[in-house]
Amino acid sequence: LFADGAIYSQAMQVREPYLDGHAGEWIMQPEVFAQAFQTYWDAGYQIHIHVCGDAGLDMVLDNLEVGMRRHPRFDHRTVAVHFAVSRADQVGRIRRLGAIVSGNPYYVTALADKYGEQGLGPERADNMVRLGDVERAGISYSLHSDMPMAPGQPLFLMHCAVNRVTSSGRVAAPDQRASRLDALKAITLEAAYSLRLENEMGSISPGK
Repeated sequence: LFADGAIYSQAMQVREPYLDGHAGEWIMQPEVFAQAFQTYWDAGYQIHIHVCGDAGLDMVLDNLEVGMRRHPRFDHRTVAVHFAVSRADQVGRIRRLGAIVSGNPYYVTALADKYGEQGLGPERADNMVRLGDVERAGISYSLHSDMPMAPGQPLFLMHCAVNRVTSSGRVAAPDQRASRLDALKAITLEAAYSLRLENEMGSISPGK
């Protein structure tokens, strides 16, 4: 499913306005999204959701909470895909609701400097793809490129997640850096887990 607009077009739905005052966009209007989410939820699907802004993530988590209260599911592995702009309070909620994250750490490399000046401001821009908080919370996360939005090179994505070095050469929000081990898992074991393929791939072991 698709929640809000893309990061590159600054069409994300964000809690606080963009610096120039423009608003984000919904790809699926909230009422349409809610209907679709509950339909697939009740049918037992694993749901992967394109969501880029913190207000978009609020909508996703609100619908997940409704689903869990109305029709609880064990091991649903609902995936927040992209996870560009988020807030610390949302990480705890992701954990409580049993969701997982698929982040694109290249956003920090490519966009943090520019978005600190235009659109988001320094605090939101530097904390994009807050994998440090996600990792400390014990939430399963994987990395993706969304090619051609980032190079389709898993080890490069791992490098971006671990170092968070921007295009100007500075480190953006060092406390949001991923550990080397978990970043490696994010392109192997956790990537397979996010697709329910952990028994078929993701590690070097007999039968995979």
